Amino acid sequence: METAWKDLRFAFRTLAKNPGFAAVAILTLALGFGANTAIFSVVNAVLLRPLPFRDSDRLCLLTERMRTVPSIGPSYQNYRDWRDQAQSFETIFAARNATFTLTGLGDPERIPGQQATASFFPTLGINPQLGRTFLPEEDKAGARQVALIGYGLWQRRFGGTADVLGKPITLDNQTYSIIGVLPASFQLFQPSDVLLPFEPWAATLPDDRSWHQGIIAMGRLKPGVSLEHASAEMTAIAKRLEQQYPIYDTDVGANVFLLHDRMVQNVRPALLVLLAAVGLVLLIACGNIANLLLARASSRGREMAIRTAIGAKRSRLVRQLLTESLVLALAGSALGLLIARIVMVPLVQLAGNTLPNLGPIGIDRSVLFFTGALAVLSGLIFGLAPALQAGNTDIRSVLNEATRGSTGGSRHVRVRNMLAVTEVALAMLLLIGAGLLIRSFDRLANVEPGFHPENVLVADIPVSQRAYPRDAERMAFFDQMLERTAALPGVTGAAFAQSLPVSGTGGFIHFNIQGHPPKDAHDYIATGYRVVSPGYLQLLGVPLMQGRMLAASDNGERAPYVVVINQSMAQQYFPGESPLGKRVQLGALPENQVPWMEVVGVVGDMKQSLDADAKSEMFVAYRQANAMLPFFVMSILLRTTRDPRQEISALRSAIQQLNPNQPLVRVRTMQELISGSVSDSRFRTLLLGIFAGTALLLSVVGLYGLMAYSVTQRVQEIGIRMTLGAQRGDVLRMVVGQGVRLALVGIGIGLAGALALSRVLARFLYGVTATDPITYAAVAAVLATVTILACWIPARRATRVDPIVALRYE
Repeated sequence: METAWKDLRFAFRTLAKNPGFAAVAILTLALGFGANTAIFSVVNAVLLRPLPFRDSDRLCLLTERMRTVPSIGPSYQNYRDWRDQAQSFETIFAARNATFTLTGLGDPERIPGQQATASFFPTLGINPQLGRTFLPEEDKAGARQVALIGYGLWQRRFGGTADVLGKPITLDNQTYSIIGVLPASFQLFQPSDVLLPFEPWAATLPDDRSWHQGIIAMGRLKPGVSLEHASAEMTAIAKRLEQQYPIYDTDVGANVFLLHDRMVQNVRPALLVLLAAVGLVLLIACGNIANLLLARASSRGREMAIRTAIGAKRSRLVRQLLTESLVLALAGSALGLLIARIVMVPLVQLAGNTLPNLGPIGIDRSVLFFTGALAVLSGLIFGLAPALQAGNTDIRSVLNEATRGSTGGSRHVRVRNMLAVTEVALAMLLLIGAGLLIRSFDRLANVEPGFHPENVLVADIPVSQRAYPRDAERMAFFDQMLERTAALPGVTGAAFAQSLPVSGTGGFIHFNIQGHPPKDAHDYIATGYRVVSPGYLQLLGVPLMQGRMLAASDNGERAPYVVVINQSMAQQYFPGESPLGKRVQLGALPENQVPWMEVVGVVGDMKQSLDADAKSEMFVAYRQANAMLPFFVMSILLRTTRDPRQEISALRSAIQQLNPNQPLVRVRTMQELISGSVSDSRFRTLLLGIFAGTALLLSVVGLYGLMAYSVTQRVQEIGIRMTLGAQRGDVLRMVVGQGVRLALVGIGIGLAGALALSRVLARFLYGVTATDPITYAAVAAVLATVTILACWIPARRATRVDPIVALRYE
C-alpha cells in the first residue's frame, strides 16, 4: 500500500512538471469520457434500468395479431376471454390512454389520463401517494363515479393538500369523487393526470370483436412461468376463439411481449449504435494518448535507464508508468463527468419524444460506476504499450550519448504507426456512418408531403361527449367554429380533419366495393379513413386528379353519400379503370346497414409518414361520417396570410366565444408538425455527426502529433539528406508521403469495416443505400485531404531545417 501511495505521489509530481502534456491528455480523454457517460446515462435509463413497477421483469403486454396487422390492442371481447381463460398469469388488466377536459377549477384544460380496470393496481404493484385505489364494485357500469388524480395535477390544481380526498372533479362535464393520488413516479405509456375506472366506458362498446378501441392489455406472469409457455397458451386460446367466432376472429392470433422490451424496441437499435459510436471516439482518444505516452517514454528513456541501473526492477517501472496513465484517465473521467452533466439537459431536450419516458435520465450510481470502470480500463489500455517500452529499456544504448535523438527503435515506431492507422480507420468508420445519415436525413427532409404546409396553423379540438351528447348539437358546434374561424382577419381558409397528414395517425377501416362482395374473412379489404370538412383538401392544396372535391352541399343531412379517394386507393382497388361512379361501403360485411357512398373524385397522395410510401385513403365529409361512425375529436386547420402563430390568440378567442369550457390542444404550425415527424432521424443524425466530427479532430490531431514527433526525431537525418543534395521539395514529399501512406492504410481499413457493418445502419436510412458510393468516396476524399494538411505542417517545418545545425543536433 505504501508503494502504491509513493507511485501515486510521483505520478502527480511528474505530470505537474509537464502541465502542457497533462492538460492536452486530460482534455482529449474528457471528450471521450464525456460522450460515453452522456450516452450511457440514456442507455442506462431506457434500456438497463428496470421499470418502476414490482417485479417488472414478469410484466407482459398482450396484443392481437392479424393477417394484415402484426400487433394491435385487443378488442374488448377478446380481452375478457383472455382474462378468464389464461392460466399463465397472476392477473390481467385492461387500460386505455385518453384525454379529458377538466373544468370547474379555473381555465378549462385538456389533461392526459387513463381508464383502467381494478386489477391494474395489484398487477403493477402500485400504491397511491394518498388515499386508495378502485374497489372491484367501483369498476362496473352504473357504479359511483370515482377517480384517482396524478401527482402533478394534485400539486397544480389542489395545492398538494391532504384534504383533496372526497373533493369533486369535473371531467368532460361529468363529476367524479377523488379517492386517491397517484405517486409522483407513476407513468405508463403516457403521463397521467387522472385515472378512471375502465368498465363503465367498456359497457358502451358494441358487441363486435372486430372493433379495436386502443385497449392496452397487460398481465403478470406467475412465478416460474416462462414467456414461451405463456405465448403458447395464448396462441391456443386464440385458436379456440377463432373456431368459436369465425366471422370476427379468422386469422386473429395473440402476442405476448415482455413489457420493457416492447417499450424500448423502437429506440434500442439507435441507442446501441450511438453507444458504439462514442466507444469508437474513446478508442481514438486512447490511441492519441498512447502515442503521446510512447513519444514521452522515448524522451524519458535516459531516466528509465538510470533507474534501472541503480536497481529498479522492470515490474516497478511498468507499475509506475501505469499509475501515471491511470491518474490521467481518472482526471479525464472526472472532467468528462462534468461535461456529461452539462450536456445532459440539451441532449434530452434534443431527443424530445424519441425516448420513451421511463424515468429520470441523469448521472446515478450505475453511471458513476460505468465511468470509473471505463477510466481504469482505458488507463490500462493506453498506458500498457508505453509502460512495456520503458520496461524493455536497453541501459547501454540509452546511456550512450550518440544514440540520443533516436526514435526509440523500429518496433516502437511500428507501434506508433499502427495506432495512427487505427485512429484514421475508426474515424473513417464514424464519418461514413454520419455521412450516410446526413444524406438520408437530407432526402427525408426534402420529401414532398403531397400538400402545401406553408402558413397553416393546426390545433386539436376534443369535444366532450357530455357537453354535446346529441349529434345535432356537436355538428352545429363544428359548423359554427368553422364559420367563425374562417372569418378571422388574416385567415384565408379554415377546415377540419379528424387526423392530420404526416402525423402517423388516422383510422384504418374495412370497406366493401359494390359488386365485389368478400368471399370470406380472408377476402376483407381495408383503407385509411379520413373524416374532413369540405374545403380541407383545397386548403392544403392537394391536387385533383379526377372528378371533383368534396363540396359544402355534400355535408347536408339529405345529401347523397359521397367519398373522395386518393390515387393509391384508386390504383390498388380499381386498377385499369376509372373509380368515378363506383360505390363503396364501410364495414367488412356487405349486409350491414351502413349506406353506400359514391366515389366522386380522386386526389393526389398525402404522406402519413415521410419515410414510408403513401397508403390508400378515403375522405368523407364530417356530417356524413358522423352519421355512420360518431366522433368527438377534430383538428382545425387555418391557412393564414402571415406567420400562423400570430393567429393563435384570435383562434382561442373565437373558440372561447362559442364555448368557454372548450380547450384548444397542441397548437402548432403544419411545418412544426412535419419537423416533429422526423425528430428521431434528426436526433440520430446530429449526435452521430457530432461524434464523427470529434473522431475526425482527434485522429487528425493524433496524426499531426505523430508526424511532428517524427520530424523532431529525424532532424539529424534530414540535415544529412540536405547536405547530400536533397531539395526542400524532396524533404516535403518524404514527410508528407509517410503520413499519407499511414492515412491511406487507415482509410482502406475503415472502408472495409464500413462495408462489413453497413447492415447495421441500413434500417435507419431513407433513400440512400448503406453502401452508397457517393458517401464513401466523399468521406474518403475529405479524410485524405484533412490528413494531408495535418502532415503538411510538420513537413514544412522539416524543410526549414538548417543542415549545419542539424548535423550538430543531439
